[in-house]
Amino acid sequence: MRRSRTVAAHGFASLLVSLFALAWVAAAATPAVAQTGGITSSDRRISISGDVEVARGEVVSGPVAAVDGSVFVRGKVTDYVVVGDGNLIVSGRVTRGVVVVHGNAVISGHVGGDVVALTGRVTVTRTGSVGGDVVSRRDPHIAPGTVDGEVRSVDLRGIFTGVIIGFLAYLWLAVTISTALLGLAFVALLPRAADTAAAAGRRVGASFGWGVLIGVAGPLIAVLILATVLGLPLGFTMLSGLNVLAPLGYVAAALVIGRLWVKGRTPRARIGAFFAGFGILRLVALIPGLGLLVWFVVCIYGIGAVSMAAWYGGHDPRPREDSAPDSAESDGASVERGPEPATEPVPVATGAVSPTETSSQTPTPTDAPTAAPSQTPTGSTTSPAARADSAESSADSSLRRDEEGRGEDLADGPAEGPAPGPADDPAQSPGDEPQPGPS
Repeated sequence: MRRSRTVAAHGFASLLVSLFALAWVAAAATPAVAQTGGITSSDRRISISGDVEVARGEVVSGPVAAVDGSVFVRGKVTDYVVVGDGNLIVSGRVTRGVVVVHGNAVISGHVGGDVVALTGRVTVTRTGSVGGDVVSRRDPHIAPGTVDGEVRSVDLRGIFTGVIIGFLAYLWLAVTISTALLGLAFVALLPRAADTAAAAGRRVGASFGWGVLIGVAGPLIAVLILATVLGLPLGFTMLSGLNVLAPLGYVAAALVIGRLWVKGRTPRARIGAFFAGFGILRLVALIPGLGLLVWFVVCIYGIGAVSMAAWYGGHDPRPREDSAPDSAESDGASVERGPEPATEPVPVATGAVSPTETSSQTPTPTDAPTAAPSQTPTGSTTSPAARADSAESSADSSLRRDEEGRGEDLADGPAEGPAPGPADDPAQSPGDEPQPGPS
């Protein structure tokens, strides 16, 4: 098992070397290289289409490469030899390594480095020698004592599996870190938006419906708009908007899932709810096949929840659950009612003569009107001295009216019967002195 892992690692390294060599060769090529048969140069020999041959006695100090063709080395090459789709025949001398991507390699001369055949077979004859290792996809044919290094087989399936696993691990780690930072910023900087999205996510059916409409039908509509050429700006804008909505939808879905266990509207509760749901989703993402499906479903659901939250934030007049009552409405209600007047008890002065008792002692033929006690603007009664003065003035006015009435009777003539004495006057008390009559 350990040896197979070592072989896979060496094969992966050989693959990287081969790809690097092909890229380097392609970058070094000039337009003249495209001619069939290649060209001879003092520092390299490269062919895009056709075979390359290094004649006997010829020395090439640069790389030798053939993208679509075979390479025959009968002279000397002081650099790498790379073959894309073709075979390699070395009967001369190569001071460094050789790589064949798709083809066979036959070594009857000398190669100072490694010999790699990614999909073919390596054959080293009795007259040949290899200073490095031999890596062959198919079973190699090696003469005894001709290879100084190791002879290994290339496990392409293991190589590509390792590449895919490494890429997926890198992708998982990158998505986890970036989405965690995005969710933390969303929950910490936009708490009301996070609460609104979590509340909208409780409507599961509506969230999936809007998510399908925006996340699935939206890209199709954007592609149709792009096909019109005139709608290129609008189409690219729609696709860019979906690139923003998808991560936000994933964050909103994680927050909704975390709300099932972590309640509360404090900043710590929001952050805890997000990371609880986010941890569950990232663990599910590690399951091959199921992780991609869950990611797609969660993004669709989250896009619908975020879209409904945005709609509610701009159109719903109802107050949110965490918002306080409107202060303007409460102030308006208090203005309409107005302040209620406070009722205070009216103090009653003891030991003072009321105006009714004073007026009853005056000699009036009829009941004199009772003077109502005056009140100050604050609602309190007058002082006892003021009430006594008012009673005296009322008695004086009653006496004057009585005297005027008696004067009119004397002017008309003497009245029949004896004149009333002091005792006959009901308005006078026995202790009061009789008042002088009119002269």
